[in-house]
Amino acid sequence: MKKFIYLFSIILFLVLFLQLHTIFAAEIFFEQEKSPGLENQFKMGVFLKTEELLNAIEGKIRFPVNLLGLKTIENGNSIVTVWLERPTAGEAGEITFSGITPGGYQGSKGFVFSMTFLVKQEGIGAFDIHNVKVLRNDGKGTEAKLQTFSSKFIISRKTNEIQIPISEVKDINPPESFVPEIARDESIFNGKQFIVFATQDKASGVDRYEVKESRQKILTFFSRWRAAESPYILQDQELRSYVFVKAVDKAGNERIAEINPQHSLGWYENYENWIIIILGLVIVYAIKRFLWRKYIKA
Repeated sequence: MKKFIYLFSIILFLVLFLQLHTIFAAEIFFEQEKSPGLENQFKMGVFLKTEELLNAIEGKIRFPVNLLGLKTIENGNSIVTVWLERPTAGEAGEITFSGITPGGYQGSKGFVFSMTFLVKQEGIGAFDIHNVKVLRNDGKGTEAKLQTFSSKFIISRKTNEIQIPISEVKDINPPESFVPEIARDESIFNGKQFIVFATQDKASGVDRYEVKESRQKILTFFSRWRAAESPYILQDQELRSYVFVKAVDKAGNERIAEINPQHSLGWYENYENWIIIILGLVIVYAIKRFLWRKYIKA
């Protein structure tokens, strides 16, 4: 019985581990807006980037009150057309906001609102966002995965001129989506099956590609990634394996594309089927033992 429980624990861990793949569908970022002629002032905009339709957003933005004084908040031409709570300054350098976009928004740079600040003194600070939430335009208000990060800045005074902000440039986006393709040509690679792939990364550029193959998807975690270039000759020439191609940019962000087997394994060759059978037997055995003990006690 202990062996069964141990096996069940390992299988459960593997299943849960393979499901832990978070995809960020949206992100909020800061960007300085040009405001020439403003002495000792600067304007910072808040923007939304999303790969799917979103129709609601809320959150809090914090800024260092020892360095900056908030002058105005503007939301004209915002993607948010119905404000539940207009961006409002609170205590200790905190701005709270909440709003809806009927019909949803999808795009790479949706303007939410902007803030104009007065500079108090020199120093290093950052804009942070907290308790932020975005909802999908799916009729259910499902919360979408969102990525946020701090935007650092430097305030320095040179010959009575203020240079702000010098924001931290940070590539947090993976390479663009791509679809590898299997090909075969008698004139190259001795007629062997190979895959071709390519993608782009506009921020920092693609650094490398890696490939791994596995006939058992549940055991993919244990397969070794191999450095690869397109075209790549497949190890499994029978095309019975799952093929994964990983693109890694120079900032370390990853994008993984998957190719399903063209020729499926027999049911008896698939470890996942045996795992299901074993789990079923373990559960039946455990229920039977429980009922038997309960019957004996009765």
